[in-house]
Amino acid sequence: MVESTVVREYLGRTLAGYEYRPQQEEMARAVMTSLHNKTNLLVEAGTGVGKSLAYLISASLWIAECNTRKVVVSTHTKALQRQLYDKDLPFVKQHLFPDITYALCLGSENYLCLRRLHQARQFGLFDVGEAKAFAELLLWANVAVKGIRSETTVDASLWSKVDRESDLCYGKSCKTYRECFYQKAKAIERRSNILVVNHHLFFAHISADSKVLPKFEAVIFDEAHEIEDIAASYLGIEVSNTKIYHLLDTVLSINGKGLLTRLKDIDRLLYNDIISALQAVRNGSELFFLAVADLLCNSNTLRIRKPGCLQDTVSEPLATLQDLLNDLAEASREDDSHSEVLALMGRCAQQRHSIELFLTQGVEDAVYHAERSRTRIKIVVTPVNIAQRLKDSVFSVIDTSVLTSATLSLGGDFSYIKDRLSPCPCDELLLDSPFDYKRQALLYVPSDMPTPRDEGFNEAVTKTVSDILDITRGQTMVLFTSYRLLNEVANAIDSGLTILRQGEMDNYRLIESFRDTDKAALFGTYTFWQGVDFPGDALRCVIIAKLPFAVPTEPVLEGRMEYVVKCGGDPFYDYQVPRAILTLRQGFGRLIRTKTDTGVVAILDSRLRTMAYGRMFLAALPKAKLTDKIKDVKIFYRSYCKK
Repeated sequence: MVESTVVREYLGRTLAGYEYRPQQEEMARAVMTSLHNKTNLLVEAGTGVGKSLAYLISASLWIAECNTRKVVVSTHTKALQRQLYDKDLPFVKQHLFPDITYALCLGSENYLCLRRLHQARQFGLFDVGEAKAFAELLLWANVAVKGIRSETTVDASLWSKVDRESDLCYGKSCKTYRECFYQKAKAIERRSNILVVNHHLFFAHISADSKVLPKFEAVIFDEAHEIEDIAASYLGIEVSNTKIYHLLDTVLSINGKGLLTRLKDIDRLLYNDIISALQAVRNGSELFFLAVADLLCNSNTLRIRKPGCLQDTVSEPLATLQDLLNDLAEASREDDSHSEVLALMGRCAQQRHSIELFLTQGVEDAVYHAERSRTRIKIVVTPVNIAQRLKDSVFSVIDTSVLTSATLSLGGDFSYIKDRLSPCPCDELLLDSPFDYKRQALLYVPSDMPTPRDEGFNEAVTKTVSDILDITRGQTMVLFTSYRLLNEVANAIDSGLTILRQGEMDNYRLIESFRDTDKAALFGTYTFWQGVDFPGDALRCVIIAKLPFAVPTEPVLEGRMEYVVKCGGDPFYDYQVPRAILTLRQGFGRLIRTKTDTGVVAILDSRLRTMAYGRMFLAALPKAKLTDKIKDVKIFYRSYCKK
């Protein structure tokens, strides 16, 4: 085993100006111990500890002992994923471990499939309106290095006709196998020691019987507080109108494009029967999802509490289509597309099974709900407790699992996250931030705010935000829990500042605009409570409109709280409060990112002072100086924050 002095030595080999942090060394040593002992580890590392460098150095040291070892590093946000791949790992390789190899892993749908591209060109599988974009796609494909969607501007509709779909892949029998972008990426992954993924890809790997990523011995989850929601989505069931229509269009679209146009010598009677079956599935799906939309009425989400509330107009025509595709598979054994036909049969079977489970509510301890997003309507089955499944499929199977975040504990207690994820048995490590919050930050909680339930709350929030913006003149992020309040406040603010609000442009452009605009305030919802960094002068004030309690009637949240009651717990104090505290800590953490940062956090929710649980929230926050006077904000800001 590598001694702790070696860990310190490597931490000290960084660039000139590196500041030694004992918390970083302690974390690195703990990760090393877990890797060597094949144990699980929970690490809460406060902002400024430098946790990514700590675990990357430990992982690299461990790999250096045996260069066939492989470690997965999984993140929630793209920002952290890019930071690891573009900045941290190149630094580790250049200055510390020149032999280390690493790869950025993406889901297969991100890659262009050359076979599907050639087929689309040969058989005209794109719409007339897509001709220009398709021509540009062909030109790009000739010069593409990685063949990933982010390298091009193609829209989702056209990309779905040429991307790699795992069950449609021919593998080594494909004529484009040697040139395949996805296979080249997988070859790099197999040769790499450290694989950088996001939580979505990791749990797609788990749900696919561990067939997505190469075999690895250890996983490090950064931003581990987000695991539950993402894992639950992959361990559940989902059927959408768009997914069924995509299945049908892959066989043959209403514009006459698809698999059937490529098959040679198909029996005319069978062809006509398949056409009829496709139309029957399409008609049945339209009826089914119209019925779901009627249940949703004006809501975007609805819990379905009893089985049998929807008539199944999809499964029977899907079964007919599946049988006909089976006949087609028998008739096309010598055709290159035989494996595609089998894959489409599998999709039919999977969709039928999922619909049956939803309608009969055949999954225990799960929430059945419907959701709508623009034209997409879906039915979903989400497990309310995934702890045992994670234990069985991740924490008891992989040699070492490290879970780290700036927000994992409640007052130093990891019980909440352990109950939700079940990584036990595991070691625990709590590392405070090296920042001096009493000097660097002021926490403003006004004492005269109405409660969020009071009629005058929104007006009071607007006035207080306006008063604070008059002091800061920009450099401010305002965090909301709903778009409704965000827009109401943004529309009422008359500060002379540039108000950038979430939803008016994509988040990346919004962040860049905020960085580049001198006198600006950024208004955001939950997306901006975490994973967004503005060190230095760009951000000097964070305003939190209200405590981030999730909506108790949201179906999955409601189901989880019912499960807590079923297990003898208190749904509010055992689930709602801990979840909200972790989110609040994330929001607070947007402000101070370096030892030289200073600023003000304002929380405009009087429940921090008036409710018993308010003390729990305050106790969980960094120990900044607390005030209820706006004049203190003005004094602090002018003394420490003004440019």
